[in-house]
Amino acid sequence: MAEVFQALEQLGLKACPVCGSTESLSMSPFPVILEDGDFAAEAKSYPSEGVHGDLTFAVRVECRSCGHLLLFNAQRFRTADEKIMEYGVVNN
Repeated sequence: MAEVFQALEQLGLKACPVCGSTESLSMSPFPVILEDGDFAAEAKSYPSEGVHGDLTFAVRVECRSCGHLLLFNAQRFRTADEKIMEYGVVNN
């Protein structure tokens, strides 16, 4: 996550775009998962085939001063072979 935050700083994210604070941006150590497409109320109601949609794994940056929230596509910071999430793997 530190590498991602450094990359965002290199791209110009040095201050909150709303309040201008340069000391209050923080990045969450956990990804945000966004679902784009059909959403079922229960996991077992998902059909095994024909599911249309996409999952986006995002990096969350928030300003502690004003609460402005920014999401960045985490896949932009990984190669095609690196996995973002693996079932059963927990890092503390």
